[in-house]
Amino acid sequence: MRSFLQIVGGAALMSVTVACASTPATSGSSAKVERNPELIATAEIEGQSFRDAYDIVQRLRPTWLTRKADAAASRRMGVTVTTSPTGQRGGVQAGAAAGLLVYLDRVRLGGIETLRELSPGNIESIQFMDTAAAAGLPGVGSSVITGAIIVHSRTGS
Repeated sequence: MRSFLQIVGGAALMSVTVACASTPATSGSSAKVERNPELIATAEIEGQSFRDAYDIVQRLRPTWLTRKADAAASRRMGVTVTTSPTGQRGGVQAGAAAGLLVYLDRVRLGGIETLRELSPGNIESIQFMDTAAAAGLPGVGSSVITGAIIVHSRTGS
C-alpha cells in the first residue's frame, strides 16, 4: 500500500512539474520581441547601437538587401543571375539592392545608399515592400525596382 501511494504521489508531482514547465513566462524582461519579416519595429532598434539606417537593415533584416530579382528585371538593371549546370536559378551575383528605392515618411530619397544618411535615433520603424506593393509609391513611375524600404521617422507622418 505504501509503495502504491508513493507511485501515485510521484506521478502527481511529475504532472505538476510538466505543467509548470510548459507554461509560458509572463515576465516582461524575458519576453522575446515578435519579429515581422517585413517590418523592423522600435522595440528591435532600441537598446542596440547602430551607425545608421543601413546598419539597422543589414544587421536585423539582411535578406532585404539580397532579395532575388526575376530574370527579366535583372537584365534590365544590369544584374547577373547565376544558373547552375542543372538549369536552376541561383542567387543574384551583383547589384542585388540596385533596384531598391528608399523612402522617408513616404517621400522618395533615392537608392539603398541613402539609408547611410539616416540617423538611427530618429527612426520609429523600417518597412520593406516587395515589387508589387512598391509599384504604387510616389516617384516609382516606370522604374524597374525590386522593392522599397520605407523609413518611418519619430517626427514624421
